[in-house]
Formats: sequence, C-alpha cells, structure tokens
Amino acid sequence: MDFGLSEEQELLQQSMRGYLSERIPLSKVRTIAESEAGFDRGVLQGLAEQGVPGVVIPEDYGGSGLGLLDAALISEELGRAVTPYSFHADAVMAPLALLAAGTEAQKQAWLPRIAAGDARVGVAFVDETPADGRLQADAGFVAAGPDADAYVVFCGDGAEAYLVPANLPGLRATRVKQVDLSRRLLMLEFDSIELDASTRLRGDAGNAGLPGARDRVRDAGRIVLAADALGAAERGFEAAVEYAQTRKQFGRVIASFQAVKHLCAETVADLEPLRSLLWYAAFAWDERREDAAAVSALLKAHAGEVTTKAVTTCTQVFGGMGFTWECDMHWWFKRVGYDRQVLGGVVAMRAEAASRRLAAFSDGNGGRPTRPSQRRRS
Repeated sequence: MDFGLSEEQELLQQSMRGYLSERIPLSKVRTIAESEAGFDRGVLQGLAEQGVPGVVIPEDYGGSGLGLLDAALISEELGRAVTPYSFHADAVMAPLALLAAGTEAQKQAWLPRIAAGDARVGVAFVDETPADGRLQADAGFVAAGPDADAYVVFCGDGAEAYLVPANLPGLRATRVKQVDLSRRLLMLEFDSIELDASTRLRGDAGNAGLPGARDRVRDAGRIVLAADALGAAERGFEAAVEYAQTRKQFGRVIASFQAVKHLCAETVADLEPLRSLLWYAAFAWDERREDAAAVSALLKAHAGEVTTKAVTTCTQVFGGMGFTWECDMHWWFKRVGYDRQVLGGVVAMRAEAASRRLAAFSDGNGGRPTRPSQRRRS
C-alpha cells in the first residue's frame, strides 16, 4: 500500500507549526499556565480561525469535515507548542460524541458553536446510571476548563449518555491538582442532578449504537493524545540537541561526546516507528477497520512508554539545569506525562489491547484486519 500523507495534510501540518510558533510561543504559554483560569479565550478564537475546533465537524455544521488522521496531525503540532488547549476533548471527543449520539436539534445547537470557538464541551465517563431521572455520581480527571459550557456524560456501559449544561443545579466542578499546567483537569460531582429528555443523547436512531459510540469516542481521544505526546517528545528532543550543540565541557561542545550522541540517536530510533503506528491507528479508526479498537489501545500504551523515555533522556542531556523551572524542557516532559495517563495508562492500555485482540480471535477472524475497499493515500 502506498501509505503516506497527502499534499494537503503536509500543508496542514506545516501551516499549524508556523501559526503556533508565531502566535503561541512558550513565553505566552507560561503566562497563561500561571494564571488562575489556565486558559485564554483569545487562544481558542485564534485556533478557531485556523479551523482547529471544527476539524472533525462536518461542513454542514460549520466545520471542516476532515478525518481523525488530520486531527492527529494538528494534535502533534499542539503538543510541540505546549498549546494551552484540551484539543482531544474539546475538538475531537465532544464533537464526535454529539455526531454519533446527539439528536439533530442538539447537533444544530452545539456543533456550530464548537467549530466557531464559542463553546467548550467536556466529556466524562461514570459507572453509575440515573435512577428515577436523577444522577448521583463522580467523574474524575475530566479534560475541561472551569469555563466549560456543558459536558457529554456516558453512563454505565455506555447505553445511556447525556449532554449536561455546566450550570445545572447540583453539578460541581473542582480543579484537580496536576503537574502539567498547560491543560486543566476537573473532578465533576453530580449531586442527584435532574436529567430530563432535553439532556438525553440518543440520536435519531435510538440507543442501540450508544455503547459503540462511547468506545469510538474514547479511542479517538487516545489516538490524538498519542499524537500530542509525539509532538511534545520531538520538540523536547530538538531542544536537547540545540543545547548539546552549544553547551561546552572540557573545552568541547557536549554534542561531540559519544555518550550524548548515543542518547540522541536512540531517541530518534524510538520515536520514528511511533509515527507509523500513529498514522495507521488514525487511518484504521477513519476506515472502521476491525482492528481499530485494539490498535488505538496499543498505540496509547506504546506512545506512553516511548515518549516518556524520550523526554527523560532529553532532560538528562540538559543535566541538572533540565530539572529547573527556568529551563523549558519541563514543559514537554510534563505534557507527555499528562498524555500518558489520561484515558488510560500504559498497563491498562496493554491489557485492553490484548483483550480486544483475543475477542477478535474468538469471533473467528483470527485477529486479522479487513482490507480497505481500495488503495488510498491518507
């Protein structure tokens, strides 16, 4: 298969890199991250002008109607720039959840606003289901800021889902203390909140497809988080190389030391294969291939391991200075730490990938993916 990025996708990635480096430098990231809100609506409006929040939203609702691979390319660049924006939740998971499970009225009300950067919607998963029309539950580590307008909440095994306004009585949002300051996480407490028909997500075809929609939404979030981690690790590596080429010890730049060369070479050798797995995982998700779910979990696990090793190595290249607040390296290190844990850590993702592959074998397919209907460049 002739598999690679199209010319349009390469241009998309290049334009995003140029925009972010010019408009959202690390100095601006520091200012936003150290603020109380940890978010700047001006950043979101600027990204909206670039089409970022509407990347997966169809043109009928004001978006670009692109695929998950395109979203992954954008996410990679956002990770490189440590952009203070929860792209995986705001621009990927929430719109996909509404597209898969929302009624036409809900889509018309929310998707254009998300695409325009006028609304932020988080996504939460809880084990409980409503009883007598009320939900009593907690949802931890929800990727959303304190200024979120609503939350998509998948309940139980995913057979029920709701679009809950952030100002609904009984809903409390508390910021979670975390290491990565570029994106905020919340703890949501649903204190017997009342859920009526207007908040229910059931689509125009009923509830039958909701569990599958929940899984697809979560898989998409994992893929773009892996892309974000790849971008952060790559930029951290570039910063380490730049430093090694100027820092001198014993009268020589440390980049000339064999030990440093080996560290940098091993980092490149680890990161490049991850890119191929990322592209395939996004392609498989877009094409609804039978191995898409297993590959998304495998990608999340592998990305967590590889990028953590990469940013750790790069921090060591800086020596003791790499652990200081003044050195920029900690931004990429912490960004990768967030991406590694949110929506499932390495161990959980490997276990999930294994169970999904075993399920494919038990279905009689032998775990083999279906072939796409035609050759294509993605």
